[in-house]
Amino acid sequence: MQQSKLHLQTLLLIRKYELDIALGYFPPVSETQPCKVLELGSGTGQQAQYLTERGYNVLALDLPSSSYREARVFDIQEYDGENLPVNDNAFDVVFSSNVLEHVINIDKVLLETYRVLKSGGIAVHLVPSPSCRAWSIPAHYIWLFRRIYDHFFVSNKATPEHITQKPRTPQSSKEWLGTFFPLRHGERGNTLTEMYYFSERYWIRKFEEHGFKIKILSNNGIFYTMANAIGTMLPLRTREKLASFLGSSCNIYVIEKI
Repeated sequence: MQQSKLHLQTLLLIRKYELDIALGYFPPVSETQPCKVLELGSGTGQQAQYLTERGYNVLALDLPSSSYREARVFDIQEYDGENLPVNDNAFDVVFSSNVLEHVINIDKVLLETYRVLKSGGIAVHLVPSPSCRAWSIPAHYIWLFRRIYDHFFVSNKATPEHITQKPRTPQSSKEWLGTFFPLRHGERGNTLTEMYYFSERYWIRKFEEHGFKIKILSNNGIFYTMANAIGTMLPLRTREKLASFLGSSCNIYVIEKI
């Protein structure tokens, strides 16, 4: 329980940092210049709420099976993960953060993205980088060491100020496998070949196949891993410094509808 709360706390902090960077690529917004944004895979809705507070008109979508469904802070419309329940040429921006790698039928979703964007509209997608995939492998074993330590040496305790709980014992063969060996993060390839499926080469080709022009290719400028081995113990300023030689954990693709 405590580990999941710490994971969510770290995740929300990182996603807010990333969104501040991504906002630099969004069209400006004012009373005379509204901007409609469609967010795919909204999770808790934290980013949709953040965008709304900055004046954007946001429609947030996610799956009914989302693991963040019970932690939502925004009105999120549920859909089937492929067919966007909106009209053609309806949005100025389509936005996603660490979502596209989880989409099974990526070609369908990109076709739908093209359909709902206005002429000249843009999509801003944050996708994990190959370096994030690579560093997540050793980080998994740091996470595993902490999990074993907590299991044997941390006792359950609940006070008004603090909650600790031993890690849950895996309940299936897949959970045992995922505990001792790092599994793939997304829907394509395996733990090692995901480095290609997270690469600029793969995503640039995929976007161009569906009628998009690469307008800007950037990154989030911070380091983290999918294992979340250190969590809140590593401040953002340190993550910025680590990214300068370990690599940024997300690429940012700003693509334009042609």
